[in-house]
Amino acid sequence: MRKIEWKLDDLWPVTEFDKRFAQVEGEIANINKWWERLNGEMEIKEFREFLEWSEVLEEKMAILGSRPGLMEAVNVNDREAKVMKSKITELALKMADESRKIEHWLKGLSVEGKESLSETQAKRLFGAIKDLEYGLWHGRRAAKHTLAQREEMIIDYKDTYGIGPLNELREMITTELKFEMKIGGETKIIENQSELLKYTHSPDPQEREASYRALLTKYGDNMDKLFVIYQGVVKDWGFEARLRGYKSPISVRNFANDIPDGVVSTLLDVTRKNRDIFWRYFKFKAKVLGMKKLKRWDVYAPLTSKQDTYSWEEAVDLTLGAFGEFSKGFKQKAELILKNEHVDVYPGEAKSSGAFCATISPKITPYVMLNFTGQTRDVSTLAHELGHGVHSLFAQNHYPSSQHSALPLAETASTLGEMMLFEKLFEKADAETKRAMLSDKIADSYATILRQNYFVRFEIEAHELISKGIKPDELSKVYLNNLREQFGEAVETDESFANEWLYVSHFFETPFYCYAYNFGELLSLALYQEYKEKGKIMSDKIERILTFGGSEDPFVILKEADIDVTQESFWQKGFEVLRGWQEMMERL
Repeated sequence: MRKIEWKLDDLWPVTEFDKRFAQVEGEIANINKWWERLNGEMEIKEFREFLEWSEVLEEKMAILGSRPGLMEAVNVNDREAKVMKSKITELALKMADESRKIEHWLKGLSVEGKESLSETQAKRLFGAIKDLEYGLWHGRRAAKHTLAQREEMIIDYKDTYGIGPLNELREMITTELKFEMKIGGETKIIENQSELLKYTHSPDPQEREASYRALLTKYGDNMDKLFVIYQGVVKDWGFEARLRGYKSPISVRNFANDIPDGVVSTLLDVTRKNRDIFWRYFKFKAKVLGMKKLKRWDVYAPLTSKQDTYSWEEAVDLTLGAFGEFSKGFKQKAELILKNEHVDVYPGEAKSSGAFCATISPKITPYVMLNFTGQTRDVSTLAHELGHGVHSLFAQNHYPSSQHSALPLAETASTLGEMMLFEKLFEKADAETKRAMLSDKIADSYATILRQNYFVRFEIEAHELISKGIKPDELSKVYLNNLREQFGEAVETDESFANEWLYVSHFFETPFYCYAYNFGELLSLALYQEYKEKGKIMSDKIERILTFGGSEDPFVILKEADIDVTQESFWQKGFEVLRGWQEMMERL
C-alpha cells in the first residue's frame, strides 16, 4: 500500500521558516504605527487600509503556524515541528500583546491615550469593507465580556503555557496507547486507536465486545492522568466564564457562535424528546440480529455479515460521483483538494487518530487528514471532510477572518457530503443491502444527533460538578447514568462504558462543541429533503448558503433557505426524515 501524504510545501518549505518568521515579526512592528493613526474621525479610506493590512498580517501568521501543526498531526513526536511551533507561539503572544489595545478600541472600550470609539463613529467606519462588517460588530458586542488589557494579556499567556500544553499532553498520552484485544483466550495487540475502532463495526459480536473492552480498559488505566487534565480544562473554562460575566459555561460557546442560549436549549430538548426514534431502531436491530436486547457494543453492528471494503481509488470515485450528481461546484472543489495532494490518507504509528479538514487561508486549498482503513465508514468520513473543504472553497472569496462560518453552519456541507454519498450507494443496492445501509445510516445519525446531544448534556453536568469537587470514578458514574438515560430500555449498557468519556477529545479540546454535529445533521437532513423535492433550485440555494462563510449572522444566512432555527417545529422535520428511514427499513 503506497503512502498518500499531503504536500505541505504548498504552505512553505521548511527551509524557509526563518525567513517567513522574520517577515511576520517585522510586520508586527507596524502595529504601533497604525495605532497612532487610528481615531474615530479618520477617513474611511484610511480605515479600509488598516483593515486590509490587519487581514494580511493575520493571514501570514495563520500560514506560518499551520505547517508545524499539520506536521505534528501526522507525527506527534516530530521534534522539528515542536521547535517551530514553540517559536511561533511566542511570536503570536507578541502579536496579541501589541494589538490588544486596538481590539479594545474597536470594541468601544476605554484605552489610555486615545478617545473611545463611539457607536456613531463605529457605524461610519465599520462599513469600510462590507465583508468584515459583521465580524467587527460581533467583536463590539463582545465588549461586555472583555476584560482590561492586562487581564486579557494574562489570560493569553495562561492559555498558551497552561491549557495548551495540558491538551498536548493528553494527545501524547492517547496517541501512544497500545490496545490488547482479547478473543477466545488469545490476545491481539492493536497499535493505534483508528485500527481498533474498526472492530466496533465488525459483524462478529466477539470482536465488537473485545474492541470496546480493549479501548475502555486502556483509557480506564489512564483515568487518573486524564481526569487531572480534564479537571484543569473545566475549572479554567468555568473561572474564565464567570470572570467575563457569562451566564453559564456553555454560554461562552454559544456567544462565540452567535447562537442564543435559548436556541441551543431548544435543540437539546427536542433531541431528547425524540430519542424514542433511536430506541425503536435499536429494538428492530436486536430482533433482526436474533437478540433479546442490544448491548452497547452492538449499537454499530451491521445487519449483514457481508462487509464491503474499498480501495482508496474506489472511495474517491464514489465520493466525487455523488458530489457531481448533487452539484458541479461540489465535485470540482473536492477534486481540487485531491489534485493538489492536500490529503494525508492512511493511519500511522505516531499519527493522531480521527480526521479533520484544516482551512488556513482563502489563498490555500484546505488540507484533509484521514485514517483510511477501507471500511464503508471511512468512505463516509472522506465525504464528510471533503465537504468541509468544499465549504471553505465556496467561501474563498472572503477575507481570511470572514471565510470560516459559524460553528453550527460549519457542519452543513460535511453532513450533506455524507448524505450525497449515501444516496449514491443506496440507489444501486439490492433490497437486503438497502436494509443494511439504512441501518448503518440510522446508526450514524444516532452517533451524530443523539450521542452528541448527550455529550453536551454530560458536559453541562460535569462542569457544574467539577466546580464543586468530584472524584474521577464519581464522574464516570454520572456519564454512565447519562448513557442509560440516552438508551432507555432499548440497549443494555455495560458498566465498563462509564470510562467512555475519557476518550472523547472534544470534552478536553473544545468544550460544548458537540452540539454543532447535532445542529448540522438535522439542518442537513432538512436541506437535503428539500433538495430531493425541488432539485437544482435547492442545490443552488445550498451553494448560496455556503458562499457566505462567516461574513454574516447565521440567522440571516439560514433565511436564504427559509429556515427558522428558533422554532422546535424546524428541528422536528429532521426527525421525521429519520422516522421515514426507519419505516422504509422495516418494510424492506
